[in-house]
Amino acid sequence: METYDCTLMPRFSQILAQRETELRALLRATAEQPHEADGTGQHRVMDFKDVAMEQALATVDEAKAGHAVHELEEVLAARRRLADQSFGHCLDCGEAIDLRRLAARPAAALCTTCQAIHEHERPMAMRR
Repeated sequence: METYDCTLMPRFSQILAQRETELRALLRATAEQPHEADGTGQHRVMDFKDVAMEQALATVDEAKAGHAVHELEEVLAARRRLADQSFGHCLDCGEAIDLRRLAARPAAALCTTCQAIHEHERPMAMRR
């Protein structure tokens, strides 16, 4: 298994910085979107299908923003781990995270084994 080493720091630093920029732009654009409910839209006649469509789109936009906020938090945490040289090691078990996982998900904080455990425990906790 190939793992992260400090020679890869510039590459991952650039990837994470770029993703942070993208997420911040997405959140800014979402916040700047006019919504019919806030009174900034034009007055127009709408039927129930138009209202339902706008509500559905608003729900999707809200979910996208929520995911973006969560991912931004992960990216910022990964950048802190890069700075303190703990990047590339699982936060749970301390083992090295496979480089292929980091290449696919640079903000990954857990190895695949610990991630699987967390994903298995989450649905169990929700059932209680």
